[in-house]
Amino acid sequence: MADLMHDAWSSWEIDPSTRTSTHPFTKYYPFSTTLSTTNTAQDLFTIDRGKAGVNLVTNPSVENATITEFTATGSTISQSSTYAADGSNSLKNITDNAAAGEGFYTTQVIGHGSSGIRVLSGQAVVRGDGGAPTGTVQIVIEDADGTTLATGNTVTLSTSFQQLQVQYVIPKTTRGTTAYVKVVTPTQQSTTFYADKIHNEVRTDSSYSSYIAGDLGRDYSWEGTADLSISKKRVDSVVIRGIRLHTSHNTYLAFDCDASSSTGIYIKAPTADEPHTGFFETNFPIDFREKISFVNATGIETPTVYGVIWGIHQA
Repeated sequence: MADLMHDAWSSWEIDPSTRTSTHPFTKYYPFSTTLSTTNTAQDLFTIDRGKAGVNLVTNPSVENATITEFTATGSTISQSSTYAADGSNSLKNITDNAAAGEGFYTTQVIGHGSSGIRVLSGQAVVRGDGGAPTGTVQIVIEDADGTTLATGNTVTLSTSFQQLQVQYVIPKTTRGTTAYVKVVTPTQQSTTFYADKIHNEVRTDSSYSSYIAGDLGRDYSWEGTADLSISKKRVDSVVIRGIRLHTSHNTYLAFDCDASSSTGIYIKAPTADEPHTGFFETNFPIDFREKISFVNATGIETPTVYGVIWGIHQA
């Protein structure tokens, strides 16, 4: 028996709801790109809603000189411009070489009601000092009594930044408990390391967010002062609602498929006697949910296209 038959055609089409069809455009994507390979369709934009997230660390890339949210433990810490994974600075840690657990920590107050899950995650990237660093660093979560609640991964310091991650599932009915996310040496050792992209979050799932800071792009923002406040990431478009495009050469443009002479909308290149050409704009709402692609329409040209794509965040 066939798994797919023609009479399922209606499910292949998109019928926007009244809410979707009248929704103001809430997302935009400015673009300026050149076709990489002639006669090969290239995606101009692909739908990827992503997921929302929050970074509770207020100075996550240590760009602000105020580093009081980071507490030294068996170490000396300072803002440093020697190395950086994001921005221009990182947090330099010089261990005392007196005991295990030397480095720094951030403090988070956590709680949980009676339903669902709450997961505290901690993340950072670390690297060693100089051209031949030594030492190891791990990430852990501890409670106010110094009891280890969760142990993440350990890395051997190198000349590149490496990812540290840890998660702790918060017990239900937890009320106002203090947790410490620590980036520290697992054993007593004399070492210097740099930490950057420091990210703490409480989520209702067990996934890690990609690093969030308020200045990373269109969907990112600070809740207050830049580099001194919580930052957040909003979701991106799930529906393409419009496009305004300029092109340097004859181009085919297509929605939800690969552009070609048979699938694309032909856009003529601008000329001296027809300066109004080389331009395409949807002057009515559209509804596409996969991608926009383009390809050259003439010879072996590689068109440059620029403009803006409009979208909404709800389907």
